[in-house]
Amino acid sequence: MSTKVQYKEEQFFVVKNQELIVKSDLPNELIEKIVNEYRKGKETFEVNGNFVHVLESMQENLFYVRPMKQFSDIDFMNPLSSKVLNSISDGITICDGQGKILFQNEIDIEIVGMDLMGRYAKDVINEGLMSDSISMKVIESQEKVTILQTFINGKCLLVTGNPIFDEDFQLQYVVAITRDMTQLNRLEKEVKKLEVQNKNFKSKLQTLQTEEFIKSSLIAVSPAMRQVVERVMRIAEVDSTVLIGGESGVGKEEITKLIHAYSRRSHKQILTINCSAIPETLLESELFGYEAGAFTGAVKGGKAGLFEIASGGTVFLDEIGEMPLLMQAKLLRVLQESEVQRIGSGKPIAIDVRIIAATNRNLAEMVRQGSFREDLYYRLNIIPIEIPSLRQRREDIIPMVNHFLTLIEEKYGIYRTIESSALKLLERYDWPGNVRQIKNTVERMCLLTTQPEITINNVQEELDSNPVMVKNSEQIDFEPSLREPTVSPFSSGTLKEQVEAFEKLMIKQALSEHTSIRQAAKTLGCNQSTLVRKIQKYQLTRHVTYED
Repeated sequence: MSTKVQYKEEQFFVVKNQELIVKSDLPNELIEKIVNEYRKGKETFEVNGNFVHVLESMQENLFYVRPMKQFSDIDFMNPLSSKVLNSISDGITICDGQGKILFQNEIDIEIVGMDLMGRYAKDVINEGLMSDSISMKVIESQEKVTILQTFINGKCLLVTGNPIFDEDFQLQYVVAITRDMTQLNRLEKEVKKLEVQNKNFKSKLQTLQTEEFIKSSLIAVSPAMRQVVERVMRIAEVDSTVLIGGESGVGKEEITKLIHAYSRRSHKQILTINCSAIPETLLESELFGYEAGAFTGAVKGGKAGLFEIASGGTVFLDEIGEMPLLMQAKLLRVLQESEVQRIGSGKPIAIDVRIIAATNRNLAEMVRQGSFREDLYYRLNIIPIEIPSLRQRREDIIPMVNHFLTLIEEKYGIYRTIESSALKLLERYDWPGNVRQIKNTVERMCLLTTQPEITINNVQEELDSNPVMVKNSEQIDFEPSLREPTVSPFSSGTLKEQVEAFEKLMIKQALSEHTSIRQAAKTLGCNQSTLVRKIQKYQLTRHVTYED
C-alpha cells in the first residue's frame, strides 16, 4: 500500500527519546519514514510529497509536516497544531516571510510578557518593546540564527530562529524557539559577586596576617588558630549573632574586635560589658537604660542603655554564662524583637546592633542543668567560634613572646631579647592562663630583669615565683646520671683540681637529694643562676625540675 498521501492541513508530531509522544493523523508508516530521514542528519526534507521541518528542543523534537502546497494565513494553524505547540516547554513563535507574527504559544507569551500575534516584528522593535528581531535576522540571512534578545520587561532571552522553505525553496515561515536566560544571568551575577567577595576575603586575610597582626595581640601561626581567623573573616560581613567559646585568657575579646573591624559596622562603636563584673541589680539598667524617676538615685532625665548607645554598631557581652536567668529572658527579647525597653518606661525603642557573646563555661551543660535558658542558647549559638588554648597551639607561643617584647619596647622604651633555651621553656609550659598569662609574664620579666637578655634562669625564677605556675612547670632534662664514680676530695691533683672535684661532688649530692634547682641551690647556699652555671661547667646530666 502506497504511503504517498498529501493532506490538506498541516500535521505535527513530537518524538522524545526516540518515542512518539504526540501523534498526528499521519499513518504510522509515513511517520516512520519521516523519522528515518531525520536520522540522516537533515532538519528540512521531503518525504512522499510532504514537506518536513524538524524543530529541535532540549527535551523533544517537533516534526512539522505539510503537503507541497501553499496555505493562506487563515489555513495556517489547525486545532491540533495549536495544542501541540502549546504543550512544548520552550516559547514558540512563528512568522511569515515578511516578519508578521502568525502564532505565539502560551509559554512564549508568558516569557516575553506580551501577546504579539498579528504584529510585524519591525513595528515591535520600533516601539521599543524588544531589542532585536530574530525573525528579521533569519529573513535577511535565510539561515538558522541564535541571538540574546531583551524585552521591555527586562528579561534576557536566548532565541533561535529556524527558516522553513516551500517547494521552490522560498522562505515561507520563521519558527523561533525562546528560552528565558534571566535566571541564568542572575546566577552569573551572583557567581561574579562571590568571586569578588572571595578576592576581598583573601586580600583582607593577607593584610590581617601582616600589618594587623603587628597592632594586635592576635597571633595566628598555628593551623588551629588560622582556621579560627579564616572563619572570622568569612562571617565578619554578615550580621548573625556570634558565640565565642574558649578558656579564660585565650583572646575572645581580640576575636570580637577583629569581627567588628571587618564588619559593615566598623565605622560605629563596639561596646563591651562583662556580665560577671556588674551586680545583678545594676546590670539591667546598664544594658537597657532607665527613665527619670524610675528608682531612687536615677539620673535626672534618665539614661540610655548599652544597646541604645551602640545602635548601628556591635555589643560584646563577655562572660554571658554569668548572666542571671531574669536578665537572660530580657536579652532574648532584644534578640527576637530588635528593641529594648528602659526601666520605668512602657515604650519600646528600636535598636540595630550586632551581638557577640563570649564565655569560658559550657553553656550546653548549663542548659541541661537549668542555669541557662535553652531558647537564649540557640539564639546566641547561630555562629559558634571556639578558640583553642595555648596548649593546643604551641606554635603561637614563641611568636607571641616576641610580639609582646616589641610592644613592651614601644610602651616602656625597654629593649629585651630572650635566649633560645628560655623560649623553649616558655613553649613547653602549659599556660593555664593562656594569652593573658603569657603577656603578663613577659612584661614582668622585662621590667624586673636588669640584663638586656632574658635567660632561662630568669624565666624559671618567674615561673617558680608564681604558685599557679609552679605546679604546671615543665621539667628540664639534664640527662643521665649520677652513676659516675664518686670523686674523693683527697684524690691526687692540684688544689684547684681537688676543690673543683669536691664542689662537683657536693652539687651531685644536692641534686640527688632534691628534685628542684631552687631547693638544691638553697641547700648549697648559692643562687640558682650560679648553680646552673656549675652544672653546665661540670657537665652534670640529671633529670631535675624547677618545682619546690
